[in-house]
Amino acid sequence: MITLEDIAKKAGVSHSTVSRALANSPLINATTKAKIQQIASESGYQVNQVARNLKTRSTKTIGLVIPEVSNPYYPKLIQFIADEVRASGFNLQLHLSGVHQEFEASCIASLYEHRVDGILLVTAENGLVAKEQVKSLSNSQTPVVLMGWIEEAEHFDIVTGNDAHGGSLLASHLLSLGHRQIAIIGKPPHRGIFDRIHGFQSTLKSVGISIQHNLTIPNSLAEEDQEIASTVQFLINLPHPPTAIFAYQDSIAASVCKHLRNNNVSIPDQMTIVGFDDIELATYLEPQLTTVGGHIQPLAIDFVHLLVEKIQAKSNDTPTQTRVITPNLIIRGSCAAPRTSQLSLAR
Repeated sequence: MITLEDIAKKAGVSHSTVSRALANSPLINATTKAKIQQIASESGYQVNQVARNLKTRSTKTIGLVIPEVSNPYYPKLIQFIADEVRASGFNLQLHLSGVHQEFEASCIASLYEHRVDGILLVTAENGLVAKEQVKSLSNSQTPVVLMGWIEEAEHFDIVTGNDAHGGSLLASHLLSLGHRQIAIIGKPPHRGIFDRIHGFQSTLKSVGISIQHNLTIPNSLAEEDQEIASTVQFLINLPHPPTAIFAYQDSIAASVCKHLRNNNVSIPDQMTIVGFDDIELATYLEPQLTTVGGHIQPLAIDFVHLLVEKIQAKSNDTPTQTRVITPNLIIRGSCAAPRTSQLSLAR
């Protein structure tokens, strides 16, 4: 088996020069580095990564904790994160904390035991469940960056989207079309000042309009579609049905569209629909969905970059940061002026 010493003899350099060249050190000039790497490749030399990790105290691995992959928002986010982690020279280890984040603490413990260089933690409706575990890591050399919103955010490094701004953009767009009877279908507010429903309602309130109905659906996928069907049925059978519906996310909007069509309600002539996140599903609908987007990739990039900065700093004394990404309004064909006639429903 070829050794570093063998490569050093062939290249006419020292053992330490070979070691640095194979580690892609900038201290070695490009010509010498290329020569050494070519000799190693032609000789079939394999770097002992375990030994290198022990020496450098780095596994070149970043852990990602995310609630689930059944929600189509998360696979898109994971892909962007994975691309950025790879581009930053690290490997990615994925853990799922559960729809209700019930495994969040155990995920963090497992990643710490596997000596990852840092942890990316995506929170959800329950905020930061493993707050004590994350705080305890502040005494270690394993930095953690959060995505989402939690109370006492100043104690943590966080990357978050300004969903409230996105919600405000959607409300302003519906108002500009003439809508005044508007319903919300989705989740209860859980992102503090950045919550999309907060932004949506605040914009309507500023012109003297209140939400006609704000209906919450369960987090369980097994129940979600059935609950949306019942919710749509309730709304369209009201004496004065809404003319527009804000669905909390695009996947909910898609289900709303399906059940509106099942009840012979046309979009957008009889009902305007808007969503949030601009996942691929938004463009598969007919008509395509007006939504808010352009924020997922920037979120992923800042998420990874902030953690890499913390890893490279090799210190927990650096000040915490909160980075906020602002989304954009994407207008498509699911919106129109309010209908002028009664709904004609399937019976």
